[in-house]
Amino acid sequence: MSAIAYQKHLYTQIISGSESDEFESWLDQEFESPANEVLSKVAMERRLSRLDWEVLIKFLAAQDVRTPSRMYEHIQRWQKDLPEILQNVLNDLKAKLDEKDTDDLKGMDKNFLTNPFPLKVSTLIEDGSDVGVLKAETYVGRSTWLHSIRHVLNDTIKVLHTHKWSVVKPALGYFWPTSDNPVVKVNYYGHGQYDLKGGWGLKKGNIILPVDPEHALFVQIGDKPMHKNARLSELQTKEIIKFIVENAHRKIFSKIEDDNISLLRKRVVDPEMLARENQELMEWHQLNSEKEREYIQSNRNI
Repeated sequence: MSAIAYQKHLYTQIISGSESDEFESWLDQEFESPANEVLSKVAMERRLSRLDWEVLIKFLAAQDVRTPSRMYEHIQRWQKDLPEILQNVLNDLKAKLDEKDTDDLKGMDKNFLTNPFPLKVSTLIEDGSDVGVLKAETYVGRSTWLHSIRHVLNDTIKVLHTHKWSVVKPALGYFWPTSDNPVVKVNYYGHGQYDLKGGWGLKKGNIILPVDPEHALFVQIGDKPMHKNARLSELQTKEIIKFIVENAHRKIFSKIEDDNISLLRKRVVDPEMLARENQELMEWHQLNSEKEREYIQSNRNI
């Protein structure tokens, strides 16, 4: 399944002039490889320690933020919010320059080295003038997305550790499917009334991650956890399967050939569309590589 779900160059960055897979290595070392043993414990229905739950929650968070679907969401959101973000950067830089806080500025530079952000900052001061223009430039793309992922997984993730998590099982005769957008965040208002625009901290929201065909991580935010390995009703199971299928980006994976999945979401086999999307993503990689060479190198000289 890893080869089927793999997307080439999704996390590659140009750092110091060369392609780097440092970001993907970081995800693996910090969030995914540590979860392998704990996921086996979930499958065998062994008791989970507090540390096990911490590892599982980190794993869930990484699976949520690293998908192509979340990348597209990031690009749409940042295209709208970027002017305000840049203005905040400029205000912060101006304040530090006014205070002659060069040590703090050096600290910012070190942060860029470990968490590359595509930012160019320049000043324009006319000869003999005491004032000038401070200019910041960036673009929305792969590096802004990866930068935001690091922020979320280092800071925002804390809210997930405050919830009361459970492992739930489907009704007898059913199996959990999963997808290329596996973490489902549901705002549930009643049977048949819901949306898939939930977040990590909204009270009464539901977060679901299938970890194998018979077990899924589950929380209803603000509620007590279910009992260990609770088996859900047939109605609950069907609803969650519907959420999982509708939340998929392009691919759905199932242990069994399930005709109900194709009823929920029509299967499309289109080699031409696939080839076109792969070509677009390759061009996107090349464009971002050019931008990263220009912008990430420039922010070393702030």
